[in-house]
Amino acid sequence: MYIDIHTHLTHEKFSADLEQVIQRAKDAQLSAIVVNGLEPASNREILKMAAKHDVIYPALGIYPIDAINKLAQDLPFSVAQFDVDKEIEFIAAQAKAGAIKAVGECGLDGYWVGEETFTEQERVFIKLLDIAMTHDLPIIIHTRKREKRSIEILEHYKPKRVNFHCYGGKVKLALRVAEEHGWHFSIPANARKNQAFTKMLLELPEASILTETDAPFLAPEQGQRNEPCHVVGTIAYLAELRQWPLDKARELVLNNFKRLMD
Repeated sequence: MYIDIHTHLTHEKFSADLEQVIQRAKDAQLSAIVVNGLEPASNREILKMAAKHDVIYPALGIYPIDAINKLAQDLPFSVAQFDVDKEIEFIAAQAKAGAIKAVGECGLDGYWVGEETFTEQERVFIKLLDIAMTHDLPIIIHTRKREKRSIEILEHYKPKRVNFHCYGGKVKLALRVAEEHGWHFSIPANARKNQAFTKMLLELPEASILTETDAPFLAPEQGQRNEPCHVVGTIAYLAELRQWPLDKARELVLNNFKRLMD
């Protein structure tokens, strides 16, 4: 069986054929699709989706840009206005009730916004990290242009159940924290077209490798809409790079997922 630990099936690009996308994933032998929340609307939609489909694993979070929605200005996309602390309380309540499988996505972003937002981003990130640790849940990390600082925070608080989604920092740093802390890194479906993701598939400790799509983004071919079934190609690439039988690569990632999530 295959797994996709990071998707956004609440995205409008899936509004017309979500059921078919989920069925294609099942047909491709996916046993788990972790759908990650970004803000109140997607968080609630994910809970409804998970109630309907056993294959959907709900992860609720606050994306770093949404976390500073009142500070975000001059961005090329709209950011919904909402009470961040109330949403943190909602996520905490869902975690306490056992209604979610992970916290995320959450983290830090220095690509879209500047230093004036960093203090607030870190406050929200640490609050969500606390929820994950309090309820013994995995935390799914977004960190863009702030990988080093994200790792500093994690090394200070010492969570054990961590997955970096679509990590874009220095591979050497990823290898170090994977070795030292046993943290996971999920590799997207465009790995064949990305030198850093290829290097991570080849050099990460075996126990740290996971697969994701970030669907509808990061498709195997540029211009496509990505979807969960495309993790099959990433597993094939992992097997090819490490000269393993396909079954070994698939089983390894599935076991890594079970260890992180269970």
